[in-house]
Amino acid sequence: MRWLNCVFYYWKQEYRRVLCDIDVLVFFVLLPLAYPILYALIYNPEVVTDVPIVVVDNNRSALSRDVVRNLDASPSVDVVGYCANVQEAQEAMMQRACYAILVVPADVDEKVWRGEQATLVFYVDMSLLLKYKALYMALTDAVLDVSASLRLRSLPIGVSNSLIQVAQQPIPYTSVVLYNSTSGIASFLIPAVLILILQQSFLLGIAMLAAARHEKSCGWYDAHNVTAQLIGRTFCYLSLYILNIVYLLHFVPWLFGYPQMGSIVNILLFALPLVLSSIFMATTLSLWVREREHVYLMFVFTSVIFIFLSGIAWPRYAMPTVWRYLSYIIPSTWGVEGFVQINTMGASLEQVSHSYCCLWRLVMFYAFTAVLAMRYDVYRHKYKIYSKKD
Repeated sequence: MRWLNCVFYYWKQEYRRVLCDIDVLVFFVLLPLAYPILYALIYNPEVVTDVPIVVVDNNRSALSRDVVRNLDASPSVDVVGYCANVQEAQEAMMQRACYAILVVPADVDEKVWRGEQATLVFYVDMSLLLKYKALYMALTDAVLDVSASLRLRSLPIGVSNSLIQVAQQPIPYTSVVLYNSTSGIASFLIPAVLILILQQSFLLGIAMLAAARHEKSCGWYDAHNVTAQLIGRTFCYLSLYILNIVYLLHFVPWLFGYPQMGSIVNILLFALPLVLSSIFMATTLSLWVREREHVYLMFVFTSVIFIFLSGIAWPRYAMPTVWRYLSYIIPSTWGVEGFVQINTMGASLEQVSHSYCCLWRLVMFYAFTAVLAMRYDVYRHKYKIYSKKD
């Protein structure tokens, strides 16, 4: 009962510290509320439309006009005009009047009617990959449509419908986009960002609390109740984050219409070890924080590193060995992998058992390191007191 009373006491004490510290409330409340909306609005709408391009048509034939007309009909492309030569088109691109140049050589029509292969030259600004993808796919579809119509013209009169279908599409294919019907960047990226926001808010907020305690010279005093302090503070953070977890992992995807196929019960069960491992990792790392300013210098930049280590932007098997093994001890790595599979792909907890078990292993590992870090801080604080007395 004495130990439970200690847990409850430190629970209340941590509540008081959190609610009386504006900087901590920013990380615990404002950051989880505002950052998902900010990121989602930045990537909304998810697809790129009406990317301006110019055309240098040296052929001036019905064939070239068909290609340009089909290209302009695509929702991704907007043909803003024609240029007399490539130099004029390059000047338009330098002035950001367009992002691509389509050059139709003078002999395209002649080569096609002779049965030879013709070539179109397409210059694309590669500084924006989303626009490059939209332009490349639109040009590919336009050329395929024109090629199909050319094959139909070469058929003799009176052929059967089956031969016409074979001529239009020799190998039938259908594109089926799984789990991201719009092929949008937000539906792909935001679920990973939500997990990272959850982890980083714990890391920054708990480190800020540790810095406040050290600045006031009130560290962990009672070496016999370190585990009670850790559990009491953990209960405090868990109770504060119940609404944040539901908001981040359920409400935000629903609000912006992202793929949401998973069960809310599975999501909450999966979030439990993610939250616990993040709390214990933050408690361990906060040992090295002595001032509030150190929080920004030590942990804010890690957000970029953690998003790459999660494997959402670059597959982990392609990473160098050191970075791949480092990613295994970051909770967001397994959190992103499991949450994307549950929420976006509709997987069950059994199907993400590998990520789930890895998170529970990290819970045990970081709980052990958090207790060691707190005990070390106790003895270091006592040593400072005795040194001052001497």
